[in-house]
Amino acid sequence: MYSHSEELGERDESGFFAVIDKIALEVKKRDDFVVVFHYDADGCASGAIAVKALEREGKKVATLCLKQLYKENIPQITALGKNYLFVDFGSGQLDYLKQEFNDDFFVLDHHQPCLVDGKVLAHKFHANPLLFGINGGTELSGAGVTFFFANALNEKNKDLSVLAIVGACGDMQESRGALEGLNRKIMQIAEEEKLLSVKKDLRLFGRISRPLVSFLCFSSNPILPQLTANEENCVAFIKGLGIPLKDPFTERYLSYEDLSLDQKRSLSSALIMHLSNYGVEEWKIKELIGEVYTLEKEKEKSPLRDAKEFATALNSAGRHKQPNVALNVCMGDRNPSGEYGNIIALLDEHRAALRNGIEFIHNHGISERKTFYFFDAKDQIEESLVGIIAGMLYGSVIQENKPIIALARNSDGTVKASGRGTSALLRRGLNIGAALKEIGLVIPGVEGGGHKIAAGAKIPSDKVEEFLDLLEKKFESQLKN
Repeated sequence: MYSHSEELGERDESGFFAVIDKIALEVKKRDDFVVVFHYDADGCASGAIAVKALEREGKKVATLCLKQLYKENIPQITALGKNYLFVDFGSGQLDYLKQEFNDDFFVLDHHQPCLVDGKVLAHKFHANPLLFGINGGTELSGAGVTFFFANALNEKNKDLSVLAIVGACGDMQESRGALEGLNRKIMQIAEEEKLLSVKKDLRLFGRISRPLVSFLCFSSNPILPQLTANEENCVAFIKGLGIPLKDPFTERYLSYEDLSLDQKRSLSSALIMHLSNYGVEEWKIKELIGEVYTLEKEKEKSPLRDAKEFATALNSAGRHKQPNVALNVCMGDRNPSGEYGNIIALLDEHRAALRNGIEFIHNHGISERKTFYFFDAKDQIEESLVGIIAGMLYGSVIQENKPIIALARNSDGTVKASGRGTSALLRRGLNIGAALKEIGLVIPGVEGGGHKIAAGAKIPSDKVEEFLDLLEKKFESQLKN
């Protein structure tokens, strides 16, 4: 039976790889593929891995990127080819995929699967670590599953391992300080191929591309008391350590990676003391220092050189309706006047949109229910961005004691709900993906699912209040401590 877990059954890595091998063997027999992938960083990395692997086998490949995989997307998919490979989604949609395609499709996913009467719907070409007792939220991303498929197709595909690391970081699977489980096996392959270097360091986002003040000010994992979302305090904190904000010769703002070893140690030690002085739990402080992942083939000042920053660049393209830019960059485009230049521009646009979204929340406020916070952005924030913005509110606008649900409008008039939680809430039993999937079984027209810590749903506009009422009860049953 399903028990709000990120894994189902006993751990069986050999069984997982047997399914991967079975899918690879069948794919080799076929041609004219449609690779359908999700629009976030993990999805775009998954799509690129699949496309590269198939093209290297001489297969004809079409692609389709979707925000979510809904029933109405089926005609769009079938118009593009004869064989269908779904990456980074599909597990939660097996019910209507089987209705349309019978057994004639492939799924490489790590999200919570579709359940019928408490049991996983069977499909012979379905690879998902959850089905083999392997945690799909921390041990293997969609890109990781797709990489193992690519490696089963041809061992010469080991160079695609770095994209799997980017996908894992895009899904925050290193958030506990290091990649775990099967992700670690992929990491080791990338290191052996001299594509990746790994070291322990300060883990705040933006160590290569962000100026020092932004490095602290926009930290959300972990949240830095009195520093996150407070630029003035961040400036004073850095200056108080005797660390300059700019290069004295070029006047260029310094990033963390520009600092000397002694300056890095000084900043790291000061942040640890700062968190301790504010009573932050020891396990959260430990998350401040951990592994960082450098892509050795990328240029030194490129935002693609750090795996987490690469993932954010992919997110910026996918969520701003240009997933082909993300796909082409993953495929190797590094032309400043080509897709690489486009993704850098989209990254700037993405940051501006996030700032505007945060400003909207500050101006309009947050609502609160018994078991969650929520806000309705209506059509003022892109539905593709509300989930990211919701997660950024922890520590600056809301506390970490409840999940947050963000609402926005889809282009078809339905409502998008994006839920975000924290690692502290996961320890109390939070599983947003399960809650949204279960609500979809009760309220007609609601389709949802995802991970414990982050998930989404599409809701008919006249069902929003019913959805929120039922969600309140779901979270209440989960968060018993």
